[in-house]
Amino acid sequence: MRVFLTGAAGPLGRAITEALRQHGNVVVGQVRRRSGVSTLKRLGAEPVMNDLTRARQLADAMSGCDLVIHVAQFFDFWAPEPSQFHAVNVYGSENTMAAAVEARVPRAVFVSTSLTIGEMPGYCGTERTVHRGYTLTAYERSKLAAEANVLRYRSKAMDVVVVNPGLVVSAGDPGWVGRLISDYVSGRRRLAAETPMGWIWAQDAAAGIVAAADTGQSGARYILNGDTMSVRGFMSRVTKLSGRSAPMPRPRTLTLGIAALSTAVSRVSGSRPAISMDEARFSSAGFHVDGTHACETLGIHYTPIGRYLPPIVASYRSALKQFQA
Repeated sequence: MRVFLTGAAGPLGRAITEALRQHGNVVVGQVRRRSGVSTLKRLGAEPVMNDLTRARQLADAMSGCDLVIHVAQFFDFWAPEPSQFHAVNVYGSENTMAAAVEARVPRAVFVSTSLTIGEMPGYCGTERTVHRGYTLTAYERSKLAAEANVLRYRSKAMDVVVVNPGLVVSAGDPGWVGRLISDYVSGRRRLAAETPMGWIWAQDAAAGIVAAADTGQSGARYILNGDTMSVRGFMSRVTKLSGRSAPMPRPRTLTLGIAALSTAVSRVSGSRPAISMDEARFSSAGFHVDGTHACETLGIHYTPIGRYLPPIVASYRSALKQFQA
């Protein structure tokens, strides 16, 4: 099978590329930077440079493909230009799906996020959960809009499957989760929220996405979630492996207060706030979802956190030492 994969050079994209290649598939990987080209060549994929704004070029690159997996996104809780969330997550997915239709690709998997499940506080979200009706962050709003747009393409003779992973944990992640892990490994953060969060190892998420591509039902969604624990619980494991003290609990009022002050300073300086208001709202609410349906229907298994976390933390510690040298 010939697969077109967006966001192929990112941590999750690399894991998906490896999983697809192990199953004998040909991977055509979309990347934005030249560094991604060499990364994909090492993985045995065919790189294509495109930033998802050129649907015509995307359609040409997808020619002859049997499947599109759309992973590329902007995942963060702050941006210098708030419109970036909509531009990347909504317009990027729209261009990808339009190109897939033009190239006559019969099937697509849209990798969304568990943050769009939108369960009410105190409840556990499932694939059948009705969204609570209000959003907490610009990121959540953009991914909800993207999901709705993508699913409309089922009316254009295309199979569409949605996958909703939790917070993806991997080595070498320059994004929000990677920065968070790095902050606790280095000791820059000493407080952490105690609300529930869903976490999944990148390789497990990749396995679930590939399984959804193979056997997932068109129009269905599949939640991928290996562990549910607070940021404080997760980072306590990280700091223990780093030889540091476990983080102290960070109350919601303190989180919101720090975010308000940081945001005010950021408006003047133009720099990234220590904690943005979106991040404060997200970390104060958390999210709780059930990933067992994917295990039962797709035949996947989640790796215990005690098995995958030590080498990941070791990689962040090594990167920190290199930076300090």
